[in-house]
Amino acid sequence: MDVELPIEVPLHLTGFFYPIYTSDPHTTGSIGAGVVITPGLVCNIRRDHRGITFNGVALKAGPAIELYKNLRQPLGIELQGDCAPGAGYAFSAASALAAGSALVASGMATPLEVARMAHVIEVQHGTGLGDVLAIWEGGGLTIRTRAGAPGVGSAESVGAEEKVVVLTTELGTMSTRQFLSDHLDRIMSLGRRLYERFIADPSLSLFLELSESFSRELGLVDEKILDVVRRLSPRILGWYVKKRVLVVVAEQEWAVDVAKTIEESINKARWFRLGGAGWRKSLETIRDTSR
Repeated sequence: MDVELPIEVPLHLTGFFYPIYTSDPHTTGSIGAGVVITPGLVCNIRRDHRGITFNGVALKAGPAIELYKNLRQPLGIELQGDCAPGAGYAFSAASALAAGSALVASGMATPLEVARMAHVIEVQHGTGLGDVLAIWEGGGLTIRTRAGAPGVGSAESVGAEEKVVVLTTELGTMSTRQFLSDHLDRIMSLGRRLYERFIADPSLSLFLELSESFSRELGLVDEKILDVVRRLSPRILGWYVKKRVLVVVAEQEWAVDVAKTIEESINKARWFRLGGAGWRKSLETIRDTSR
């Protein structure tokens, strides 16, 4: 039997950032900007199952599993979504928050406590720094202005065009730990500089410009990607690469043509929209009905 009110946790595609490390995982995190997108991970809690599955496949490790280990009731979690774990969609953060809904449903934790647990586990496992905060407090184009866990750090949404489509395709996989290890010094200096430029006059167009620069200067862009985006340039608002995900933003009228070019040139195109603000209300409803 399913627990009522399945929830949908948005995904997050960081454009640029720089890490903040402290001795406390609650205050460790990152400052930067990204887009919170939907559809995200749809989570159903089941009383007749144990463990966590994603699109029917059991998860064996990661922040969601670590958070799930705190659960004392026999509940299973089924996750579904159109994204690839390990590519750059903040799957580990979104799945940890989704797993936390079972703790809320069982009365073991409040929504904020679950969000803080998810952030701490992400930091401790080296799978993320700012994704939980962005997903928890943001929606659409989102700035992380103070590093840390929800309730400690701060993030806010920036008004952005609602009628745009976010198209993505995977270029491979890359762990956050590997990404930071390979590029940390450059990320620290470049990310801070781009962030300071962005907050002076934040907009979607500037975000895309700076995110493209971040991608190029970190060496995430090869000639194949450049060839594709050159062909797309008259029809898109901008693009960047988040780890191993190519992110392309287009107006709705051009989205079908852009997706076709991506699929002919690289890989399957996945469709998203800016959004995700307000998803926490589902967690709060689960909390209220579990009392």
